[in-house]
Amino acid sequence: MGSNSDAPCKVLHVSNICPTVTRDQLYQLFAIIGRIDEVRVYPTDTTNVSQKFAFVKFEDRDSVSVGQHLTNTVFIDRAVVCVPAGTDEIPDEHSPLATGTLPGSGPRQLPPNLTNEVVEEEGRQLMYTHDPTLTNLALPPYPPLPGDTEMSKVEEIRRTIYVGNLPKNVSGDDVVDFFNSYVGEVMYVRLTSGNDNLPCAYAYVEFSSQASVPTALQNDGIDYEGNSLRITHSRVAIIKPQRKTDDQALAEVNEAIRNQKEEKNAPLASTRRGMSPRRRSRTRSPPRRRRSRSPYDRDRRERDRERDREVRIRDYCDRDRDRRDRDRSKDRRRDRSRERIRDSSQDRERDRDRRDRDRDRKKEKERRDRRRSRSPRKDRKDSKERDRDRERERRDRERREDKDKDRRKKRREEDSDDEEVLRERLLANKREREEAQHGAE
Repeated sequence: MGSNSDAPCKVLHVSNICPTVTRDQLYQLFAIIGRIDEVRVYPTDTTNVSQKFAFVKFEDRDSVSVGQHLTNTVFIDRAVVCVPAGTDEIPDEHSPLATGTLPGSGPRQLPPNLTNEVVEEEGRQLMYTHDPTLTNLALPPYPPLPGDTEMSKVEEIRRTIYVGNLPKNVSGDDVVDFFNSYVGEVMYVRLTSGNDNLPCAYAYVEFSSQASVPTALQNDGIDYEGNSLRITHSRVAIIKPQRKTDDQALAEVNEAIRNQKEEKNAPLASTRRGMSPRRRSRTRSPPRRRRSRSPYDRDRRERDRERDREVRIRDYCDRDRDRRDRDRSKDRRRDRSRERIRDSSQDRERDRDRRDRDRDRKKEKERRDRRRSRSPRKDRKDSKERDRDRERERRDRERREDKDKDRRKKRREEDSDDEEVLRERLLANKREREEAQHGAE
């Protein structure tokens, strides 16, 4: 299942948002993608809310395509999910919640066709989850879990799979792109590849929908970079970043905004590499391996990943801007080529007129020579004819001069029109750059 490169709408739906996030914070996050018309955050009643969802309406449809790349970006304390809303207008709060097309304010639950059963075996209580889809497809059933497992944790585990026999050099982004393209939308990935004693890497992949699990199990043994992947059910849930208090979340958002301003004011070389001096000092420090890491280290790594994603999005926008500049350069070269063709045609026309005049002069000279050899009486007649010829030649010369004047006047008008069009294009480009800089700030 691949993602759409051409977004059919202008509205981006953002789900799995921390309940402490405000509208201004979301606006600041998505403003780096493109100009925003409107942002709405639901539900408006934040009493007993475990997560929020929002709609972001952009001026350009291409911004929705770029915004999908922010999926799995950790914002405050959880990874957001960004998908096109399928409409150009933001719906109100009650219509999507009533139809069930968007997540509500309560906790996530298993689909209605899945049932849980607690069975006591050998003095222990085990929870079995029955899925008729797995049975119909002859796929392995869900493994049992402890009977006292929380239902929210059960729901997360049933959306998670274990992926083994991954290449040692694989990255988390590669795993996300692979399963997003061939299975379903990925919400979290936990990759383990740093242990040199293991012959391969493995990962836990949590999907946004439980319906993607049967599809993933059907691809057990699929070839990935020469390795046959081992895909099975997961018995554990992916450990998420710890939730922060309101003060901690506000401090982190302020730090992210401050870092973004520092990157804008940094030298051009640092901006192109996508890191501030403080960011470079972190990456240059030697990595330390630890069996257990504190929540602060995990949060710091998540922030680093988020900044890297922002840099990639900014680079994508820069490449798109360069492409537009190249298109404009092609247009200018095409206009200059047309002007050269027009000038060459005018030169050919002037050469043709010059040859015609030379031919007329030659004929006139031949006529004069013939007249000199005639009698006086004929000379008088010839004199009248010469007068008439001179008068005719004078009129022809005036007509040609008038024609040349009209041609030069027309060319000056065309040149002035081209200069006016070029001036308008330059002014329009300047206004677009100023508006883009104003929107980014």
